[in-house]
Amino acid sequence: MADYPEIERRREELQKCVTCGICHAVCPTYLLSGRELLSPRGRIVLLRRMLEGDISPDEIGDDAFDFCTLCYACQTACPAGIKTDMLFIAARKTLADSNGIHRTKRFVFNSLERPKIANRLVMLGSFIQRTFGRRAVDTLTGGMNIPDLRPRPLLHEFDEVVNPVGRRRTRVGFFLGCVSNYVADGPAVAAIEVLRRLGAEVVVPRGQVCCGAPAFNNGDFDTARRLARINLGVFKEADVDAILSPDATCAGAFRHELPELLRDDPELGKLAEDAKEKSMDWSSFVLDVLDPHFPESNLPPIDITIHDPCHLAHTGNGSTAVRRLLQLLPGVNILEMEESDICCGFGGAFSAIYPRDSRSWTARKIEKILDSRARVMVAASPGCIVQIERGLAERDTKAPGYHEIKTLHPAELIVERCGWLQGKR
Repeated sequence: MADYPEIERRREELQKCVTCGICHAVCPTYLLSGRELLSPRGRIVLLRRMLEGDISPDEIGDDAFDFCTLCYACQTACPAGIKTDMLFIAARKTLADSNGIHRTKRFVFNSLERPKIANRLVMLGSFIQRTFGRRAVDTLTGGMNIPDLRPRPLLHEFDEVVNPVGRRRTRVGFFLGCVSNYVADGPAVAAIEVLRRLGAEVVVPRGQVCCGAPAFNNGDFDTARRLARINLGVFKEADVDAILSPDATCAGAFRHELPELLRDDPELGKLAEDAKEKSMDWSSFVLDVLDPHFPESNLPPIDITIHDPCHLAHTGNGSTAVRRLLQLLPGVNILEMEESDICCGFGGAFSAIYPRDSRSWTARKIEKILDSRARVMVAASPGCIVQIERGLAERDTKAPGYHEIKTLHPAELIVERCGWLQGKR
């Protein structure tokens, strides 16, 4: 019997699998590759063989577990309720301990816990992109797929406390997330505007860093713990009623990944549980706590379709809240797309490391968006929006069925329909 503690502690989960293969139908990476080894069932069989000593970590290629978006779809589909995400993260941790973490990943994770370094790197990357084109940065990072970077981190453009419009009803902590901070600022700016318009005092702590999910999901537990310690301390000090993020992934990290990561740590585990109790996805908070009443709009009616980010679709029950919230907007009609809850291909590090495969899956998502006949696609994740926008930009505009699609965060749609001016404060 081999000794792999992270996998061993998940042995009960491994034993639940009856290899039925239902997971095949919803797994993006299996449908892309057609390889049994790259299906959830195949990975589980591989982990069983590792525990039995039939195969060692150095005999397993990185692709076996890296080639996975950790989208949770197989977990939702599994009749036995196997927690596949934690199984595959345990596998990544085991392989990282045995074979080391890829140097590019290690460099990125180390930079994220040093904001001054991360900020300078992003600013440099933005300058190179604007001067020499996006591909220049992709080449410098070894062929990774790097989105357009902001010339300056968004975190420095907000006041630390954003005052509400009118009477203060609540005080919330706002976690930007790396995509909002370094790539796409629209969702975060709009999300704060909606909160303040509805009476929330918004605290945007300067000391916040990456949520730690990328490091944790890739087996770098030590870096994830250090990042978690910083964020949990910052939001405890902020003394807020709730912790929100415009990014479903980051909000999900506070509710899902951090409590799991810190479950055996007496000090941080308690802080993580406290933060979990305060964390809500943005749409659920606006809908259920702020109870919004939106003004009538002078804009013409629109048809929208909704893409459900993986954290909301499979771990947070937030996809229903997004729909209920947007149904309150005058003149908005929702046209459901097929496979709305299937990954768009972003998958954080997946889209950077496997750009070609990521684009292939995004193309499938775009076909579903176009088939809905809606002119606006809404997603509660800046990462999904960036991914889908890039896929739309690369699509042949003369292809059958093509029409222009506008991509928005739920907060951006609300701000637009209500005529609320956005501004960083």
